Amino acid sequence: MGQTIKRFLLVDDDPLNNLLTQMILKKSFEEVHIKIFTNPEDALEYMKSEPLDIPIDEKTTLFLDINMPTLTGWEFLEVFELFDSSIKEQYDIYILSSSVEEKELNRAKENGIILDFIEKPLNKIAVINMFS
Repeated sequence: MGQTIKRFLLVDDDPLNNLLTQMILKKSFEEVHIKIFTNPEDALEYMKSEPLDIPIDEKTTLFLDINMPTLTGWEFLEVFELFDSSIKEQYDIYILSSSVEEKELNRAKENGIILDFIEKPLNKIAVINMFS
């Protein structure tokens, strides 16, 4: 799927799902860089402090869970929206959740920064569709 290194940020409190997602991504691309956070606050801190010298065409794909104990995915996005645009434009955001309630799907569709809502677990077909 190309020679560039694909970069991913997983924000999910479920270690098993993170492992499965990581395995799918490693099987889908030649080179991947995956950063995993089970604590959404730590992910936000990382995103604020990450170097800003990454070319805009090499965005990081963020997979964000909705239901997490300390900060929901929606609360995470509210904080993310306050970031400087130089940080926000570095990310393509996908909801990756087992919660497929109509309310959640509609909320994701109405949110302009979410590219898609993907049901857990992530699979190779979904990954191919994202990057084709």
